Amino acid sequence: MHIHLDLIGGIAGDMFTAAILDATPELKKPLFDALEVVRAQTQVKYWTEDAMDKGLSGQRFYVEEDPHAESDHHHHHHHHHGEHRSWKSIKKLLLELPIEEQVRRNAIGIFELLAQAEAGIHGKSVDDVHFHEVGAWDCIIDILSASWLIEHTKASSWSCSKIPWGGGTVRCAHGEIPVPAPATLTLLKGFTVFDDGIKGERVTPTGAAILAWLRPSSTVAQGSISSVGYGFGKRKLSDRANLLRASFLSTESTTSIESQEICVVQFDIDDMTGEMLAIAREKIREQHGVHEITEAISHGKKNRHISTFTVLSSPSHQDSIVEFIFNNTSTIGARYWNCMRKVLPRLHHSISADDQNFDVKTVSRPDGSITSKLESDHLDNSNMNYQSQTKIKSDIEAAAVHEHTQS
Repeated sequence: MHIHLDLIGGIAGDMFTAAILDATPELKKPLFDALEVVRAQTQVKYWTEDAMDKGLSGQRFYVEEDPHAESDHHHHHHHHHGEHRSWKSIKKLLLELPIEEQVRRNAIGIFELLAQAEAGIHGKSVDDVHFHEVGAWDCIIDILSASWLIEHTKASSWSCSKIPWGGGTVRCAHGEIPVPAPATLTLLKGFTVFDDGIKGERVTPTGAAILAWLRPSSTVAQGSISSVGYGFGKRKLSDRANLLRASFLSTESTTSIESQEICVVQFDIDDMTGEMLAIAREKIREQHGVHEITEAISHGKKNRHISTFTVLSSPSHQDSIVEFIFNNTSTIGARYWNCMRKVLPRLHHSISADDQNFDVKTVSRPDGSITSKLESDHLDNSNMNYQSQTKIKSDIEAAAVHEHTQS
């Protein structure tokens, strides 16, 4: 499944949820059931409504304070849009909530991107960041619902249209600030923007953080359209509907070789110990936007051994990755360039064998053949010898190919 987002009016957390739910109404009840775990302590209520704007019909998603909510958490009773909440306390809350692991990963990832953007603008460390408008409960629910939907739509890829600029100024906790807001602009690095002449905030920091987390392509994948959803914002625009459109495309039937733009970052090191290099390499690998990092050894000046690192990353995260490399290694220079790559669609799924679940990656190739590969972590953690590992690896991969061919 591929999802394309058209930012006709722009994007905000509530517009994203509304658009996805309009396209997949069957996800509404399970989403609202999943959000119950926060509703008890947040004193908020949330709902969707059918909406119309400029003759188009779709959904709006609302989150509001619930004055009638009964709760033991009396200290939450007086929250409002200007509520201050530290990233540390939001992260603690998200880590403690009884939610699915992948939903938690999405939510923490989206908030972390927001916190990093805010930290950069205000010259603070990430842990010291306090959210103002974003810290309020309605925003936490917006991000949690977006995180749940990203997981449960099962989309393997995303794309989006150009981003409307907006412009002008908007009032916030710090006074009048330019639009797009500084945090929004930081998050939209690498995205293409344009000015359609309509002023005002078109992309909220939450909307920008969701886009930055999704890392959408600028091109729609090849596939058949299965459903379309329209999510409306609260504001009225003069000459168009204030909407975000989500188009769902089924890409499974054909092996579409997807073209993606990717950034290659390369740097050399000749003065770190093997131990420190290994630590730095794994830290870089964990950075958001990094797809892979490899290391090659060669000889440099003074006959020194040089480690040349090559990082494949998302173009929109190039600056933050280069900065991280400078802060966490001894290198004093990095080369980078954007290039295109072609990738095959892949399916991550589980295969059961010997009362265990094994994660497998299955790929459809252009000639119609199917190949599978067992995630190596399963073999690392087992006490099997090499022959046993080889046998279970080939058995499971064969079972995965068979299962995929049958379906």
